[in-house]
Amino acid sequence: MPRSTSIAAALAATFTLAPVQAAEPPPADLATMQQRLDQLERMVSQLQTQLDAERQARQKIESAAVIRPVTDGKSLKFQSPGNDFAFQVGGRVEADFAHYDADRQDLGDGTDIRRGRLYAQGTLYRDWDWRFEYEFADNSTTSTNSKGITDAYLRYKGFAPLLITAGNFKQPFGLEQMMSAHNLTFTERALSQTFVPGRGIGLGVQTSGAHWSLATAVAGERPEGDVSNEGDEGWNLTARGTYAPFVDPGRVLHVGAGVWRHEPNDSSSALRWRSKPESNVTGVFLVDTGTLTAVDDVLAGGLELAAVWGPLSLQGEYMRADVNRGSARDARFDGGYVQASWFLTGESRPYKVAEGIFDRVTPNASVGLGGIGAWELAARLSTIDLTDAGIVGGRQDDVTLALNWYLAPNLRLMLDYVQVLELDRPGNLADGDEPASLTGRVPVDF
Repeated sequence: MPRSTSIAAALAATFTLAPVQAAEPPPADLATMQQRLDQLERMVSQLQTQLDAERQARQKIESAAVIRPVTDGKSLKFQSPGNDFAFQVGGRVEADFAHYDADRQDLGDGTDIRRGRLYAQGTLYRDWDWRFEYEFADNSTTSTNSKGITDAYLRYKGFAPLLITAGNFKQPFGLEQMMSAHNLTFTERALSQTFVPGRGIGLGVQTSGAHWSLATAVAGERPEGDVSNEGDEGWNLTARGTYAPFVDPGRVLHVGAGVWRHEPNDSSSALRWRSKPESNVTGVFLVDTGTLTAVDDVLAGGLELAAVWGPLSLQGEYMRADVNRGSARDARFDGGYVQASWFLTGESRPYKVAEGIFDRVTPNASVGLGGIGAWELAARLSTIDLTDAGIVGGRQDDVTLALNWYLAPNLRLMLDYVQVLELDRPGNLADGDEPASLTGRVPVDF
């Protein structure tokens, strides 16, 4: 073999073996490299965890943005899977007819749309509820104008069960007042509901427990109030508490109390209370204080008692209003009612503890789904006294008999017979008047 070839082969072997020998680090270097590999694995694991969390958050946001239609059989609602966002529209229509057996005054038979409302409501970012409702029917049992905005509020429920409401809403006072008209036993609320403050723009707070509820609010007047003509706006402070020692399906006992302070604060300090004869298809007010001037403030209180035992339901309220008139004699007015109802088909009135009210009745079997609906018989005795301290607004006692047919949870037929037992209003055409009325209603909400 030539010498040059041997040298070349030796050099090639040397360079070939050198990298192999250099690739074998000492034991100390192996331990260091293992530590670095462990660190890299931990970093990769942390990065993977962060990526998974970001992916889940993105999926949640994307799923919340997907609005799906749902229905409760009454109306259509659009909401996100997590209920963080929701939107719903609906309304109600109540068509009435009335026939009057007139005594001294002509009350006028006829028909009327008692209520015609549309609303929109929804949820924003889980903790915010809102509602806007408008009344298109221009009539009321206690005033000459009920058309306009009813509900217009924003409610925060992030502190549940504490709820904070701002806007135009019902001021908490009275059992019948706080219930939806669609859930009432009779076509109209009792005479004593003349004393309730109704709705107002303000701030309300409510909370509840397993057997109780508490609500309070401070509010001004209706959103359509003409401040430029009536002077400073009046204000109201209301509070209501309820307690139900037992609440079981078909077995409820309810007690409640409320207080209302009203200060007109306008230039005339005027106030007026009046009521129709528990039937609305007429423009006649049988009791009426007329306009009371120089009113400094009003302090009213109410007591509530109700019970449900299977198909039997009992309910009553008493209200009194003390009118403080600085330059005239103070006056005291009051009223109340007691009522009873019986479901021939076995249903019971459901109760909502969180609000201290009775909810809508659901028939055991609705008409159209193989059933005959729910049939209910009811009777009520109500009274109001608007005569005191030289104010002759009148005293009225009524008895009402009712027959209700609940075809479905949101549809029923109502028939009321109202008889004025006594009307004491000296010096007025209505004095001694004892008319009767037969009123029918077809209410539906959607």
